[in-house]
Amino acid sequence: MGAIHVLDELTVSKIAAGEVVERPASVVKELIENSIDADSRRIRVEVENGGKTLIRVTDDGVGIKSDDVELAFERHATSKIRKIEDLEDLRTLGFRGEALPSIAAVARVELRTRHESEAFGTYLRVEGGRIKEHRRISWGGGTSVTVRGLFFNVPARLKSMKSVTTELRNIIDVVTNYAIINPKIKFELFHDGKLSLKTLGSGKMFDIIVTIFGKTVAKELLEISYSSDAVTVEGYISKPTAEILGRTFVYVNGRFVRNDLVESAVRSGYGSLLPKNSRPFAIISLGLPPRDVNVNVHPRKTEVHFYKPKAIKAAVEAAVSATLRESDLVPRITAEVGGAAAARAAATTLELKAAGSRAATPKGTQMPLELDESVEAAQHADAPLDVQTFPLYQIHDSYIIAQGGRGDIFIIDQHAAAERINFERLLEEYRSRKLRSQELIRAYVPRLTPQQLCMLEENMEALRKMGFEIEKFGEDSVVIRAVPAVLQVREEEVVSVIERLVEHLRESAGKGDVGESEFLKAIFSTAACVLSVKAGEKLSYSQMREIVEGLKKAKVPYTCPHGRPTMLRLSLKELEKKFKRA
Repeated sequence: MGAIHVLDELTVSKIAAGEVVERPASVVKELIENSIDADSRRIRVEVENGGKTLIRVTDDGVGIKSDDVELAFERHATSKIRKIEDLEDLRTLGFRGEALPSIAAVARVELRTRHESEAFGTYLRVEGGRIKEHRRISWGGGTSVTVRGLFFNVPARLKSMKSVTTELRNIIDVVTNYAIINPKIKFELFHDGKLSLKTLGSGKMFDIIVTIFGKTVAKELLEISYSSDAVTVEGYISKPTAEILGRTFVYVNGRFVRNDLVESAVRSGYGSLLPKNSRPFAIISLGLPPRDVNVNVHPRKTEVHFYKPKAIKAAVEAAVSATLRESDLVPRITAEVGGAAAARAAATTLELKAAGSRAATPKGTQMPLELDESVEAAQHADAPLDVQTFPLYQIHDSYIIAQGGRGDIFIIDQHAAAERINFERLLEEYRSRKLRSQELIRAYVPRLTPQQLCMLEENMEALRKMGFEIEKFGEDSVVIRAVPAVLQVREEEVVSVIERLVEHLRESAGKGDVGESEFLKAIFSTAACVLSVKAGEKLSYSQMREIVEGLKKAKVPYTCPHGRPTMLRLSLKELEKKFKRA
């Protein structure tokens, strides 16, 4: 007898189910998608024991016709498409015909449904992929699917399930993901008979955000509304200085997906306004022709492939940049400051988990001289910074206290502000082509790891354009004979600048190719840090005035090149409130 044989149908079904049904949350996801496709306006999710014992999803949708009920549990049986070409105009979340049969193959399933065109309902019971009972029933309308004993016939999968808390958290994430993008639908989630999450179905995404994440998070968000010929971008992003838990929700034509390109574009749209290593809170909903995106990438349908990725990336960047450009980005000092607000926001989120188009021009490929500064490209002259240069005070040898024209008080970080000023000055000198090299008294041969050496070699041409005189030295090193004069780097600072530059390249390596524009910005931001006054350095009045005046002239005075805020503002109204005057 040969070694190769054909697997029986039941085994095949169980194996196939593993691609779709990974855990209780996978079941909830597939059933919610079916409910949404059925034009439901109310979806009720009930789970027991983290979904291990029971999962029930009930909706008020159009229902399933009696003749189609058994067919719905056949693999690859679907009402969404008839041929592969139909994917080019797909408007539904489901289309593969795998959800119900996959669930039924590894659980005990009961279906109750009535199609809106029929006078009676249908009951169907399936165990381990086999139909056990089929009869007519009296049913009000819509569909209810009850799943018990998930993985009862697959012991290995049953043992792999996590704790009740972990499985419940994943279920809440699924309901949250679909509630956000479907604000017209009223969602209810019950765990062990207790209400854990409920939305109003008001039709407003902002109401969903308030319900799920709380007012503390909601008030830190900016609304996005942008459109181009290729795509529409809608949703919300957090203010750069918001102290809330960073998380990105990406939707494509109403489908929740995970997509690195979109998440990267969101961060890129912030430019230097986003602090290093921080993540924004963002809800990005993309609308584009179905033919421009491939949703048939994985059985779980959480991944997509864009056929025009550059256009998508440019649109998301432009949408984020335009939104930030039109907003007041100076952080305000209020009753809740610092970690208290952040902790409150995080606590609200964890508690819930436990229980019109703006005109904007999409960005194309920028030349290196433009340096694609995103919001930095906005003309600050349209919204001058309202800070006076008299009087000025320095405290802790690190902060400058200034007054605004309307009585507001500004607290300026002298180092961050000086960094921003020097950064923009260096960029301006670079753009004006005033490039000269400063020859070093002695050549510098840095000690580099193989990875660092490779990074420098890959960017050698960009370094030379900048004014570095650098060349390969032997097999495992480089020699630097001159640096850009525009950097105004002292001999003893060359080592520091080069090492920090290489470190930046190392960090960027995991994010794809380091473009010339990003590389040049890294050089200038590193040099600006070296050139700027430090925290703890006492300043004369003229030095303080020079920083304030420079900040007022800056195109982006709100943050340093690394994304840290340059200033905080305490309004006169807030000050009077503290002293009980208001």
